[in-house]
Amino acid sequence: MSALTLNVLGDLEIIRDGQGLMLPPSKKTRALLVYLAIHARAFSREHLCDLLWELPDDPRGSLRWSLSKLRRLMDGPDHPRIIADRLTVGLDTRDIDIDVTALHWLGRQDPTAATIEALEATAARCRGPFLEGLDLPNLHDFHSWCLAEREAALRAQTSLLQALVDRLGDAPERALPHAHSLVRLSPFDEDARAGLIRLLLALNRPRDAEQHFQLGMRLLKQAGITPQGALLRARRAAPGHPLASHPGDSERSPSEDTGPDEPWDALLVRLDTPTRDVLRWAAILTPCLDTPWLARVSGMSANHIGEAMEAAERLNLLEATDRGLCFSHECVAQCLYEGISPARRQFMHHHVAELLARDNVLDLEHAADLAHHAQLSGDPALAADALVTAGRLCLRFFANEEAQRLAQRGLAMAEQLSGGRRICLFLELREIMLSAAPLSDWEATASELVMLAEQALEHGALAHARLGYQLASQVLWAHGQWSGAHEEALQAERMTRSADDREQIIALAETAKCLAMLERDLDQAAAMLAEARELARQQRVSHPAIPMALGLLRYHDNHLEDAETYFKEARTLCKASGDRLCEFQANEYLMMLDIEQARYASAQRRCDGLVEIGEKLRDGSEAPFAHAAQALCRYALSDDTTPLDNTLPALRDADAKHRLSYLLTHAALLDVERDRPIEAMAHAAEALDNARVLERATEQLLAHCVLAEAHRTRGDTAAYRQHAKAVATLEQAPVARWAWCRVAELRTDQPAEGST
Repeated sequence: MSALTLNVLGDLEIIRDGQGLMLPPSKKTRALLVYLAIHARAFSREHLCDLLWELPDDPRGSLRWSLSKLRRLMDGPDHPRIIADRLTVGLDTRDIDIDVTALHWLGRQDPTAATIEALEATAARCRGPFLEGLDLPNLHDFHSWCLAEREAALRAQTSLLQALVDRLGDAPERALPHAHSLVRLSPFDEDARAGLIRLLLALNRPRDAEQHFQLGMRLLKQAGITPQGALLRARRAAPGHPLASHPGDSERSPSEDTGPDEPWDALLVRLDTPTRDVLRWAAILTPCLDTPWLARVSGMSANHIGEAMEAAERLNLLEATDRGLCFSHECVAQCLYEGISPARRQFMHHHVAELLARDNVLDLEHAADLAHHAQLSGDPALAADALVTAGRLCLRFFANEEAQRLAQRGLAMAEQLSGGRRICLFLELREIMLSAAPLSDWEATASELVMLAEQALEHGALAHARLGYQLASQVLWAHGQWSGAHEEALQAERMTRSADDREQIIALAETAKCLAMLERDLDQAAAMLAEARELARQQRVSHPAIPMALGLLRYHDNHLEDAETYFKEARTLCKASGDRLCEFQANEYLMMLDIEQARYASAQRRCDGLVEIGEKLRDGSEAPFAHAAQALCRYALSDDTTPLDNTLPALRDADAKHRLSYLLTHAALLDVERDRPIEAMAHAAEALDNARVLERATEQLLAHCVLAEAHRTRGDTAAYRQHAKAVATLEQAPVARWAWCRVAELRTDQPAEGST
């Protein structure tokens, strides 16, 4: 195997000498790498800019930035693989092992000529669809190329797996994993699932075979595909099955292939109308039946439902299983479902979705059921609302990919609406998408959010206008555009001056929190927060932004014990509401409080929690920051700088300047304590560059102070005076008081004027 491996079937992976490399957070940078790798030839810079970047971005600057990230990953010490000049860009793939290239090469060979071991080795590398999760639907040329490659890879994987299943027919245990993979790739392929069922029966696993039979029939029904009988024929292979040796099996049609004595539709005709109505509601709620829930959705009495189920059980239409009462065969439910008129089906799904939406059940199964019934209701407004609810539930349980998928489906539903409702749903769904995944184009997203906020304002939807400006502020803050974040935060608060009390509380608290994080207009933040607290007291409501903003202001004023109390309260409220990003943020500030008080063992324990949450969150800066903060604590406790050196690059790639500046500043402070002036100067200089971009006074002060002390230690009086003067100019800036305390500690032994 080559020293460098690129895997694109499934999530993108780059492996060097057996170790996985940290990928750049930008989806466009990853897309650029794969595009160059698959084509293995040079492209003009203009073509790549048109493919992946759009105006008003700086396409050539973005391309240069992406190439700088890729060089770190792909180039070897003596082997540059990124080949670029002023006009063209290419990737030297001669010594790169690419999984999809190997797959297509094998697919062009005769599958009977390759050894089974070679086929299995290639199949083991097929971890999912081509570039799974790396969709860029707004970039039409790239998206079209990606879909075509995905389809070609899917065909090649399917052929490979089918060849393995066929050639391993005499070794069912060895064939089984490949049959499972084949079904995952082609869930609606009746023959593929039938092959899996036969293997399971050959391995004496009838329960698993039955579950796959039921699942296959349900998927075909949901997709509107008429079964061709392959699943039923495979199922009959089970020893002792009542249809295992039925005469004329091969001649019977799928519709007749449903019962031991007479067709299922004939059995259903024998039911009276009330019993059939109960079973039709049951078919809407398949696979298993819960009597209280069935009574609630149908409006029928429990006694009536019990009698209907008893009658159905006598006809073998229902059977008791370890999962509860279920239809004895999937085709029974299908026959009942298809017997309901399309208009009534929509009504029934609509009714179920409305009931599910009213329930405050917090689990992923509830979210899936809600999304399923809402989308079949024929009501795009209800469906979009339900997908918002389901998406938020998924975020609560870190099901980020599912939340993203549901939100995208919700956008398609909302597109069918008009007016203010459409705008409001767009904003709610965008909020879910921002929490679920990193942005491919943050500038365009921030502009879109402001546009949606203005449209919401035009429709009088003040709460959603506030949400749009608030989300835009968060996007700008996360990408170092603090002046823009400041303006959008203030605009969010202005929107709700005439709104109801609850919206005013949220807007005031969120704006105060934003101003405190930005270290801007702190007196205004305190005034807004006081107003929010009074309104919240009157209305007897709580919101996590209130204790979070209080904690930030107390932290800034060096009242660390009070700050800790408020951050803990904010963390509790965030956890209760399922806001995982804000929960991470509250834990982040609790960790910072420990660091300011030199409680590094406690800070490291908090970092362990940050890592756990950060790894489950979207692919943003949270996880890189958590690992780097953990490494900073290790430096403080064990004087080992290696972990910090290893984790900072990923945080740089995440482009989280505020988090990077904080950690670099505190690494520089540790360097000074341990008499490492060279390292202190390097860390502080980088921190200062980031702090200047952010216009962040606290980190600028600490960086200048560290640089002054490091230059003094090295005897460079001129440089010392330059940074000492910069410290003095920040005396009127909104610097945190705890930072001035750290400065006072560092300046206790300054040289006299004119000394060397």
